[in-house]
Amino acid sequence: MKKKSRLKKTSELHVEPSAEGVVKLLLKDHEAMRVLMKQVKSHRATPAKIYKSFELLEKLVLSHVKAEEYSLLNRIDHHPKFEDHAKESIEEHNIHENILKGIRRLRDQDRKITQMKIFCEMLKDHIDEEEEELFPQFKKYSATSTRKKMGTLFLRRREQTRLNGEHLGSMND
Repeated sequence: MKKKSRLKKTSELHVEPSAEGVVKLLLKDHEAMRVLMKQVKSHRATPAKIYKSFELLEKLVLSHVKAEEYSLLNRIDHHPKFEDHAKESIEEHNIHENILKGIRRLRDQDRKITQMKIFCEMLKDHIDEEEEELFPQFKKYSATSTRKKMGTLFLRRREQTRLNGEHLGSMND
C-alpha cells in the first residue's frame, strides 16, 4: 500500500485563515508553559504557589495537547518529512497525560512537588525538541496559508473543548 506523501488538506475543511499561523500559536503556549514551569521549579516559591502554578500549567498543557494534535500533528503524521516527529510528539503527549494523572493521585506533598518539578523538566525537553526540529521543518515545507488555516483549527479546537468542560484554555483566556 502506498503511503500518503502530502499534508492532509486543510482547504477541504472550509476554514478561514487565522491572523496567526499554528506555529506562532503553539510557540505562545510554549512561552506561557516556560513561565509556569519556572514558577513551579522556583526554590523561593511556597508549596501553595507551586500548586497554583502547576494547576495552571496542567490546564494549559492539556489544552495545548488537544489543540496541537487536532490542528497539526494528526494532519502531518502520514507525511514522510514529518511523520516521525508527529508520532513521537503524540506519544509524548500520552505519556505527559499519564504522568499528570499520577501526580494528581499523590497525597504526599513532598513527593508531589518533586514529581511536579520532574514533569517540568520532561515537558521542557519536549517543547525544546518541537521548537528545534518539528516547527522549523514544518515551516520550511508548508505554505503560510496552510499554517494560518491550521491556526484557525487550533483556536476552534480550543473553544470546542473549553465549552465541553475539558481542561482547556490558554493563559490568555
